[in-house]
Amino acid sequence: MGKERRSEDRRVIKTRRAIRTALLELLSSDDAGDITARDVAERALISKKTFLAHYGSVSSAIDEMEEEAVEAIADVLDEAEAAADEEGYAHAADSIAELAEDRASTVGALLHTRVKDDLVARIERLVHDRVVSAAGPDAGSLIPDFVAGGIVSAFRRWVQDGRQLCASELVHKVSALLGMLGHGSVQSEEPTDIA
Repeated sequence: MGKERRSEDRRVIKTRRAIRTALLELLSSDDAGDITARDVAERALISKKTFLAHYGSVSSAIDEMEEEAVEAIADVLDEAEAAADEEGYAHAADSIAELAEDRASTVGALLHTRVKDDLVARIERLVHDRVVSAAGPDAGSLIPDFVAGGIVSAFRRWVQDGRQLCASELVHKVSALLGMLGHGSVQSEEPTDIA
């Protein structure tokens, strides 16, 4: 029975991997709303019934992948917050950039599809929630929205520009800006220069 259970688990893993690969391929050229369960099943070389046994819909498969990507980024941010210094955040910036650039990761794969804007919005929401948590209830909603949008935008530009600044410089500049806004910054020994 143990061997039978293991082979079943392998079949499930193999089928889910085929579904996800097929869906990512379709999302690279088609909008999510235009992709049907049948499209994914045909691309994955499975039946529509098998697809529906694993995912209730195409949107639930996309949602699971996006949630996995956001969780991966949240894990990296948790490590940075535990370190609570610029070095920890610089390491986090590099780690997240590597995830974004690695098409084999869920983050990187989704960022190269037509659902990238949805994923970025979820990541921005994650950053927003972290900013609210750090700033406290008096921050309102405007400042955390602004800060989260700015951090995500600066990070996207940094990655798109080939990470010309080292991660510690990026973190230092973002930290200096946060300090200017009066919402604290990560611990730094150096004077702040945002130019």
